[in-house]
Amino acid sequence: MNETPSDLVRRWYATGDTSLLDDDIVWVVLDSFPEGGRYVGREAVTERFFPAVKAHFTEYVAQPETLLADATDVATTGFYRVRTPLGRTGEIAFAHFWTIRNGKIAAFHQVADTAKLRDLLIDGKKGS
Repeated sequence: MNETPSDLVRRWYATGDTSLLDDDIVWVVLDSFPEGGRYVGREAVTERFFPAVKAHFTEYVAQPETLLADATDVATTGFYRVRTPLGRTGEIAFAHFWTIRNGKIAAFHQVADTAKLRDLLIDGKKGS
């Protein structure tokens, strides 16, 4: 069975299976997002980006809501459900853009509501 780009991205959201990432993936996250920047290679994504970003939260789950795809590209919108170490919770809107090559995720680009995220992370510390 051939997995479509949509199927592959849905499987990523459901499992976070890092074997779905190409060895040379380019993973781009807004600079204003915690640990934002450009990560190149599966190891950079799995061993640098995810552990670093998840250190900012006690809960961090991506919930896709819409998905549009063609033969190689997938766009999703949705929200991150997050909880900070101070117990503040929120839903942060995102748009994700994926490129699929040879049955693997070859590129990812994220855009998110970083102002709302900042309010949860930074403004939440004002009272502590």
